Amino acid sequence: MGFWTEAVLHAVLPRACVHCRADLAFRDAGPLCPACAAALPPAPEPACVRCGAWLGARRDFCGACAGRLFACRLIRSACAHRGSAASLVHAFKFRGLPDAARAAGRALAADLGRRPELRGADALVAVPLHARRARERGYNQAELIAREVAAATGIPLLDALERRRGGGPSWRLGRAGRREELAGAFAVRPDADVRGRGILVVDDVCATATTLEECAKALRAAGAADVRGAAFARAGRFTSSS
Repeated sequence: MGFWTEAVLHAVLPRACVHCRADLAFRDAGPLCPACAAALPPAPEPACVRCGAWLGARRDFCGACAGRLFACRLIRSACAHRGSAASLVHAFKFRGLPDAARAAGRALAADLGRRPELRGADALVAVPLHARRARERGYNQAELIAREVAAATGIPLLDALERRRGGGPSWRLGRAGRREELAGAFAVRPDADVRGRGILVVDDVCATATTLEECAKALRAAGAADVRGAAFARAGRFTSSS
């Protein structure tokens, strides 16, 4: 699209920030305005050293992680699922705006650069959508996020996982319901070789860490040497008053 065509379209149909609804400047990348993009809420602290859930007190592990071993060894998120981050998630999940997922991917890539505990992965793997959900939405937001991370870091993105069942939305379910819904839902594709590799699984939102754990189980069963998780946003309770 040429410069003048873009200028005319901007004048006739100006775009708005998906959070504050302010008009975006001409050729502003969006979908957040610069102020809202700069105000993405940080990931919760203090947090569980394994899954990143808000603790509310200075201790090492949350109740769900304490004293247990997991296939997904470590999980980190770029920001908390509130404010402009929640608006970005809503835009790519419910408003059909794939550019919002790409923006989330750039934010996650920037956050990974500040997290030495997530360095050294041999490959990225995006959490897959069920085929029906992918057709309905037109894209897999986790894959778009992972592509941005791959472009920024140079870590290859593998199409290694498929979702065989459990295609319905699970955000209304609690931890036990998610475990039941997602148990055995993911499998490594027959043509994907993850043996001996360190994998970083990428998702859009981490609520109970169940999705990342089930993905990690499938990858470890197929021979992955190590699996960690990274999500754009961490959902949950962040302060004692929230």
